[in-house]
Amino acid sequence: MNSVQAIDGTPDAEFTDVLKPGTTLLHGQFTIDRFLNSGGFGMTYLASDSLERRVVIKECFPASFCSRSDTLVRARSRAKDGEFRSIVKLFVQEARRLAKLKHPNIVGVHQVFEDNETAYMALDLVDGKDLLEILDDDLRKLQPAQIRDILVKLLDAVAFVHDQNILHRDISPDNIILDSKGNPVLIDFGAAREKASKSTRALSALIVVKDGYSPQEFYIAGSEQGRSSDLYALAATFYHLIVGHAPPVSQARLAAVAADEKDPFEPIPLSTVGYNLEFLAALNKALSLFPKDRIQSAQDWLSEIDIEKRREIALQRAQHDKKTEHVISKLVIETNQAVLEALQVEENVSKIPPKPEPKVNPLAAKFADMGIENCPAVKPKETELKEDEPGNPPEPGIEEEIPDQPKRWVFKGALSKRSMKWFWTGEKSRSDYIGKAGP
Repeated sequence: MNSVQAIDGTPDAEFTDVLKPGTTLLHGQFTIDRFLNSGGFGMTYLASDSLERRVVIKECFPASFCSRSDTLVRARSRAKDGEFRSIVKLFVQEARRLAKLKHPNIVGVHQVFEDNETAYMALDLVDGKDLLEILDDDLRKLQPAQIRDILVKLLDAVAFVHDQNILHRDISPDNIILDSKGNPVLIDFGAAREKASKSTRALSALIVVKDGYSPQEFYIAGSEQGRSSDLYALAATFYHLIVGHAPPVSQARLAAVAADEKDPFEPIPLSTVGYNLEFLAALNKALSLFPKDRIQSAQDWLSEIDIEKRREIALQRAQHDKKTEHVISKLVIETNQAVLEALQVEENVSKIPPKPEPKVNPLAAKFADMGIENCPAVKPKETELKEDEPGNPPEPGIEEEIPDQPKRWVFKGALSKRSMKWFWTGEKSRSDYIGKAGP
């Protein structure tokens, strides 16, 4: 494991770069009380704020890139200065993101600041013991019902973190504290970062691993890491709680599989007393060596082991399906209505009678047949041209005179096959026209 505990507040001889008790930060707002532990990304201290409240201070101190001169933190060399500055910048960004996380099972980050040419975050002090201490205490064994309750609460917390696109990347027994009421609190987000962040080469070089708890992808710089990576570490922690020891180192498991040897990992027997089959099967699945074979989300894990959560998720999905069904139904109705309206318009258009062809004046046609052109017949606009029905007398005609023309015989009366009358309008006799117009 990468975490080294101080004994009686005295730093281990290995850690000569720790801040001394009494050191103040942020213009005296925080005072260091003692060193707690150190990890790949930094150091953790117990401190007091200006109101004498106890807090935890996390200092950005990647030891492979920096060293301390008095209280100032500087890059170990000019070549590493750029990378160190990138790490500090990332630390601040992630600390500010974590400060926005409000969940009863996640430690509160209430201040982020820079001092001593590095960065810090102030976290709530959780009064309790971590799971590693509890595992070492033979008098305080957790019962199956407690273990199950703790896992359910932590899965809800991890799901919340993942929903913010953040990976914890350092879940282990020493980073889970049971408070005075027995509630688990996930702490130490120093290694947390946004999912799949590859800002600089320095980030790839900062490998935070804990043998037995870290998945195999954490041992490979620049490897693909996702939600199932955190779930592996959480499953390894609870494997330890149930079996009494951590799983085999994932690197050793990977090497064995690559050599066509048996995976040294032994799943928890499904007959283990105090646990149902679904609970143990889900935990074993989360410990699969390859990410694709693991449970993919904390919500999926919850749905497999928590009946109430399973019902809640099923209800949410049903409501979503119902809403989707309603939307689809509405779209179908609207589409059908539009189609019906289009068909109705097409049917109405088809019922409109075609525009009648202009009627030919039968009198003009008769005169044309007799070789008489430009006959002064009744104009269509002045006299309605239609056939007389049988037995009906012809409709009265209109005597028409053409201005500036000599008087002559003109046709008077309706256009009728049964009745054609001529009237004298000039000096010539009707006989003069018989040969031309005819009766």
